[in-house]
Amino acid sequence: MMSMSDISRIPSHWPNRQYSQSVKLSGILWHFQLSKHPDANTKSILLIHGSGASAHSWENIFISLAKNYTVIAIDLPGHGFTLGAQKAQLHIDEISKHLNELLEAIDTPSPDIIIGHSAGANCALALSLRLKKCPDTIIGFNPSFVSPPRSLLLLLGPIVNPLFTSSLMSSLLAISIPKTNLINTLLDSTNSLLNQEQRKPYQYLFHQERHIYGTMNFMAASNIPQLLAKSAQINSKFIFVAANQDQWVSKINLMPVLHQYFPQATIHSEQGGHLFHEVNPEKSIEIIQQTIENISQT
Repeated sequence: MMSMSDISRIPSHWPNRQYSQSVKLSGILWHFQLSKHPDANTKSILLIHGSGASAHSWENIFISLAKNYTVIAIDLPGHGFTLGAQKAQLHIDEISKHLNELLEAIDTPSPDIIIGHSAGANCALALSLRLKKCPDTIIGFNPSFVSPPRSLLLLLGPIVNPLFTSSLMSSLLAISIPKTNLINTLLDSTNSLLNQEQRKPYQYLFHQERHIYGTMNFMAASNIPQLLAKSAQINSKFIFVAANQDQWVSKINLMPVLHQYFPQATIHSEQGGHLFHEVNPEKSIEIIQQTIENISQT
């Protein structure tokens, strides 16, 4: 049963708020941003953010793509302003099931292109395994197909450590984080030169207990080897962007995985950190647009 809801919970300053919509499905109150192109035959694009982020991370890319395509950017369950998910629903298999339900409800059941950042690329794979029709193309920006280095997990402590997944810990962190520089430390660890305006949404989100709880449990629930083993079933073209300075998804570790599981993929090596698509939206859009043009020519 689908019910519509208002977007009063979305702050007035939130990036691309004018595109925000809210739908309640199976107990999850989704927040997503949707721009439907007037031409029903145009391509549809789904944007999936990474762990700890929200739809805001696609701000500039969303606006650019919306000029020519139907574009959907979602807040994953447990993230941003998507509310109501239980702990068991934060597993990637459950997320893909509910995301599939959302796409059908908003009349975009089979996006032509799915673009995911970090763990959002993992979600793109899991979702594609459920869709009635595989997307033509999956684009992954710094896909989280390898585990983060232990040194970073230890440095940043429980905010990114899967061992700490209780609601009590989330509550304590929500109280303590505003008194520390932990969020800036987390963002700096991505080797991405975010300006202060780009940092503000993250600072807002990590003041919210629900977002912290969702982030920690989403990370803890990932089973990367199992997902990669199923990826051969996905009949899509794969494009990956690997940033040379990304500490969270080490290019040295990532490349062998891409060559093993996605031998036909096109791989772009770029200068930048883990949040490459936010710091370099122009280059990211260029890669996306080039990919779409190549699809149209085949």
